[in-house]
Amino acid sequence: MNQTEYSNLVYVAPKDAPPSRKPPAYTIGLRGWLLKNLFSNRWNSALTLFLGVFLVWFLWSIGSWSLLKAEWTVINNNLRLLLVGQYDQTQLGRVATITLVMVALSGLSMGLWARVARTAFLGLAVAVVLLFLVPLFSVMLPPPPIRYLVSAQQGMEPYAFVAEAGDSISLSFEQLTLEAIASPTAPFNGFLEAKPGLANSRTVFNDLRAAYQAQQLDLSVFDLAFEVRVVDATEAVIETVQVSRDTLGQTVNVTLPAKGWYALETSTENPDAQGYVWIILNGVETFTTQAKVEAQRIAEYGEMPPFICADGSVSVDCVREAAQRELRYEGTRTLADYLTIQLSPFFQDIAMPTFIGVLVVAVGWLLGNLVYWRTAKPVQQLFSRLLLVAWLLLLPISWVVFRGIEGSSQLAVVPSSLWGGLMLTLILTGTALVLALPIGILLALGRQNTQLGAISVACTIFIEVVRGVPLITILFFAKLILPFFISGTANIEQAVRMSVGLTLFLAAYVAEIIRGGLQIIPKGQTEAAQALGLSGGLTMTLIIMPQALRAVIPAIMSQFVSLFKDTTLVAVVGLFEFFGIIDFIVNGQQQYRPYVREAYLFVGLVYFIISFVMSAISRRLEQTGVGAARR
Repeated sequence: MNQTEYSNLVYVAPKDAPPSRKPPAYTIGLRGWLLKNLFSNRWNSALTLFLGVFLVWFLWSIGSWSLLKAEWTVINNNLRLLLVGQYDQTQLGRVATITLVMVALSGLSMGLWARVARTAFLGLAVAVVLLFLVPLFSVMLPPPPIRYLVSAQQGMEPYAFVAEAGDSISLSFEQLTLEAIASPTAPFNGFLEAKPGLANSRTVFNDLRAAYQAQQLDLSVFDLAFEVRVVDATEAVIETVQVSRDTLGQTVNVTLPAKGWYALETSTENPDAQGYVWIILNGVETFTTQAKVEAQRIAEYGEMPPFICADGSVSVDCVREAAQRELRYEGTRTLADYLTIQLSPFFQDIAMPTFIGVLVVAVGWLLGNLVYWRTAKPVQQLFSRLLLVAWLLLLPISWVVFRGIEGSSQLAVVPSSLWGGLMLTLILTGTALVLALPIGILLALGRQNTQLGAISVACTIFIEVVRGVPLITILFFAKLILPFFISGTANIEQAVRMSVGLTLFLAAYVAEIIRGGLQIIPKGQTEAAQALGLSGGLTMTLIIMPQALRAVIPAIMSQFVSLFKDTTLVAVVGLFEFFGIIDFIVNGQQQYRPYVREAYLFVGLVYFIISFVMSAISRRLEQTGVGAARR
């Protein structure tokens, strides 16, 4: 064999390595991912562009509506109802205490079990800073004007507000013109008084528009003249303004001499005068109508004094005030207006509780990490067991603390019929999750082991019956039918009965999920355990069940998320949980009926956040901890 033939058969590596070659730019990075997943062919490209345009349009529409049109005061003014329902306000310290304990345990769990990255806490820190900065920034923005409509026959009631010494307000007056009344979108930029009843500005404005369009009203006739007086709480006159056709459009500035209550009192000497005028009041801060905000206002300025009504009487019943429950924004809202009247009050309410919660979570996370990284394995296991016991004990302790103890002066009884909002939703969900898992395991084992005879049949019948009926049927059964057959259960509080119904419903589904997990374990696992001399109980406890539970973590967590959302069904049996409390708010308070969309959108967002967190926990369990396959 000559040298040429030998060279063709044997490869000899060169002394120097060949130059490195990079993959084509269109196959790696963001560009490569886009080409592979979104623009792989012309049809995918067209679909991607269409969905992209739709997504941009949807986000723009929902964003512009949320910032410029939506009225979120329904959330801020009813935040306590949304969180705890009608729970006794004097006992809310119990809820705060249990919440802090739960938050602390969450921080310990994240540090000891999940080991959440520090970037998550940096993001929370930025969010907390924004919660404080937005209200501080909003203070520097001027409040939007308040408008209300007056005529000789109506709208002459006094308008009350509070102010600090040296505050300046301005008054201007604008005739209700033909152009404004004829336009479907009148060019108003500011608050319109929306006092409940048939004489509010919105109703009058709509009636006048309809009358004008039906040619039953002639707004060109105008001889309205009236007097506006700025008075303090003692009826001392600070400023008097005479308003007539000749003075319309002028602006009057008034400096208020002292801290306290003030009012605009309006009167006319000609009850037959024709025409309508918008009174525009600038420089007045509105306030939310939460109970604590009103209590703070009363503590600082005192109770609202009586003022002279339009009929000459002295009362507080006829007085309008700068409260958000009596105001509704009209026209084009700016971003500054949104920050001032929508976002800032909400952030003021949640900033401090959020700061305390994040601080407690951070401390718990640091302690958990300290135990994980700085202690021996036995100590870690001991802390893990103690933490698990603390989580299990939190549920019964919460029930006792929330409800109270009969005859106790420190923990007075608050019946569960007053529980509501997000608190009730979390209690019902937590009770069902904690109790349904062990019950489901027992049901699955009972149905799986046919040698148990009657027990296996009973477990099968229970599982199939519960899975064969809707959840709402079980809830109605717990409310109406169970007390009919077992009279002793009629005295059990409804929240307890609903918790039992939810627990049994979830246990039946969990049992089937776990039974499926048991069936995927190879028989060789059992045979190997028997060869090692393990009993049946130890084999199931140490070998089979851990593998089965690990395999069905996604299915179980999916069922847990589903039950969390299904707790909304307890509203049909008279419990006002987080979703059901919305109907209580919008139907029980007339001024919030137009804001149903905002209320349900907020509730849906909260449900999504909690469900997303539960799903994230499920994914974390699959990757680490009990959900990680030991190699």
